[in-house]
Amino acid sequence: MRVITPLEIRRSLGAILDAASAGERFLVERDHRPMAMLVSVEDGRRLDEDPAARRDRRRRALEHLAALGEQIERDHPAAADALTAIRLERQRDDRAR
Repeated sequence: MRVITPLEIRRSLGAILDAASAGERFLVERDHRPMAMLVSVEDGRRLDEDPAARRDRRRRALEHLAALGEQIERDHPAAADALTAIRLERQRDDRAR
């Protein structure tokens, strides 16, 4: 997260907005005190997400992770630790590209 001041916003608003829309997050500070955050529209929508929708999205993500863990255990029984599981998943994704 990049820390900026109100003066930097005035000087470089266009570039800051472009970066924020691309996913970069900004913390706006005045006198070294955090005042606000600037995030992309997508991140902002997630912050305003309906609590029930947020729970559902998190539940689906956890179910996906559990299924992935089961698959890795089936395919690689010796790969029980998380680090190995992540490496195997990344290798699989790299081969798919």
